[in-house]
Amino acid sequence: MKNPSLGTFLRFRLLCVLLLVTLGAAPATAARAQEFAPAAAPQSGPSAQTAATATLKPIEEAYVLLLRRYALPLDPANLANAAQDGMLAALKDAGVASPAPGLAVPGNDPQQQWMALRQRYLALAAGYGDVLPADELAYAAIRGMTESVDDAHTNFISPAQFDEEQRWERGEVHYGGIGARMRGPIPTVVEVFDDAPAQRAGLRPGDVLVAVDGQTTVDMRLDEVINLVRGQKGTPVVLSVQRAASDQVDELTLVRASIAMPFVQSRRLPGDIGYVQLRGFPEPSVIAGVENAILEQQREGVRGIVFDLRGNGGGRLDVGSRLLARFVPEGPIYQSVDRQGNEETSNVRDAHPILTVPLVVLIDEGTASMGEVFAAAIQEHHVGRLVGTTTAGAVAASVFIPLSDGSALQLSVEQVYTGGGALLDRVGVHPDDEVELDLDELRQGRDAQLERAVDYLRAQAVAPAPALLAASR
Repeated sequence: MKNPSLGTFLRFRLLCVLLLVTLGAAPATAARAQEFAPAAAPQSGPSAQTAATATLKPIEEAYVLLLRRYALPLDPANLANAAQDGMLAALKDAGVASPAPGLAVPGNDPQQQWMALRQRYLALAAGYGDVLPADELAYAAIRGMTESVDDAHTNFISPAQFDEEQRWERGEVHYGGIGARMRGPIPTVVEVFDDAPAQRAGLRPGDVLVAVDGQTTVDMRLDEVINLVRGQKGTPVVLSVQRAASDQVDELTLVRASIAMPFVQSRRLPGDIGYVQLRGFPEPSVIAGVENAILEQQREGVRGIVFDLRGNGGGRLDVGSRLLARFVPEGPIYQSVDRQGNEETSNVRDAHPILTVPLVVLIDEGTASMGEVFAAAIQEHHVGRLVGTTTAGAVAASVFIPLSDGSALQLSVEQVYTGGGALLDRVGVHPDDEVELDLDELRQGRDAQLERAVDYLRAQAVAPAPALLAASR
């Protein structure tokens, strides 16, 4: 596989549970909340027809890309029907009670299916342009197609999201939010960032968001809740919060702030255990960040390292592969298969493992994509123990391809397996030690998964080896 470059780089991503599934910090994925681009003024009649013609091109581009580049061959009729379903659903959400469905075209000829979809889009845009702007209708058609694939790495990305995606890859993680991380399906707080609005307002791990600005979160996806909580710096948001292990519901008013969150964080745990957390694989600086944190803790004499990949939704394939060279010896780390069935095995390059003490890697259902490939390699090479819960099972090699209006299509182009050939997508990585995260205990300041990792490392009774470390450098 080629190394990624802007617009065509390979990367792994989880939609809905993300890298950083945060209240206001989800990258454009698995976990970024989907949103329309800024809407144009409602139009109807000839002006609506003109607007529809101008916004038709991104639909065609997405349709062609899905047919030609998706990791597995797709049926043109299914894509065209899914696009129509997406448009009808968007019109119903906009208040159109019964938009008339179009006629299905028999067969699977790509050109015929496209012409039918084109005509249907133009008719709906002309008929309902006063209710739903043409660009929103077009985006609904593209979303309908990508969602029909049912692939966590195949998504429509709005212009604003694509801009955020590019900033994320540069390590520029500044966002308007409250500074907390959640997990689903019930939107439950699992982490509150230091000196963030969430912490100052008294939000605590284990709390559940039952409403945002008066809108109930019942039946909402996690990304939809995140999208409601996100917003411009300085604007207020009202959260209805059910306290952990309680029926009490408090109403908290927070003012969103601009939050910058480091991808790599480390600290010393009681019992001479080192702790390093990695939130994603966005760009190469995280490699040095993790390496320096581990080396520093080993120099200080820790007896073991906890490497926390919980909530890590992935990132760039080349970054993860280079970081694995600091953990595993020479050998396979993943296999890929393209739509023609061509197989390729990727191996560690320039391996120079830095660990001189035992390793535990924490994983959970928020660990996705490159995070899963990383965890699987640690497990298959027997260089560390996995503790936590089964990972997301959202693994594929994908590219981000810009569309003509500034939006983009994230598209799976290869299937990915572990270095040993195990399926990851929809399966995930199973931990060596299954430990559920008890949210009530978390509310009391206890992290059961982290505690199990620390207990395991203490039991290894391995003395620190700074001299050996120095020699390895």
